[in-house]
Amino acid sequence: MSTPTPPQPNFPPPLPPEPPKPAKSRTNLVIMGSAAAAIAAIVITGVAVANSDGSDEADATPAPTITVTETAEMTDQEILDKSMEILESAEADVDAGIEPDVTIPAVEETEEEPEGPLTSIDEGTYLVGEDVKAGSYKTSGPSDGMCYWARNKDDSGELKAIIANDILKGPGRVTLNKGEIFETNGCDTWQLAE
Repeated sequence: MSTPTPPQPNFPPPLPPEPPKPAKSRTNLVIMGSAAAAIAAIVITGVAVANSDGSDEADATPAPTITVTETAEMTDQEILDKSMEILESAEADVDAGIEPDVTIPAVEETEEEPEGPLTSIDEGTYLVGEDVKAGSYKTSGPSDGMCYWARNKDDSGELKAIIANDILKGPGRVTLNKGEIFETNGCDTWQLAE
């Protein structure tokens, strides 16, 4: 009698083996290293040829100083010390016959605002003749809501100090005299009338 064969499990077929990965070539590293060495040799030879004038003596001209700057918070004393160090180094270079290569930037001349009283008035309180020029000023009216102005004898804020005042709903004009206090609130800029 024959023995029955047990049922075989249904496994998927095995995957083919992965092809072997190529070994990292040391040849590339050797080539790169040789190329770097060759470049360095060319640079060194070029510098030596550039510095030679037919004699075996080295060129005595000092090489330029390279300064690396780093941003850091310094105390006033550290800034003074560093400044003195730079000045002493510059003096030593000059004493050694090295001319400093210094470029002084051009100073741009800017137009300064004219001294004296203003000829246009924005919101605030002004002394006529000192803060603003005396004369006749005009405005286009309220900038937002209502436009209030007042000419005052002084800046006490008392009612008896008011010479004249008004609330404008449209354009307005006022003449300011030297020594008065002019107050404006909510008005477009007042301009001196020509």
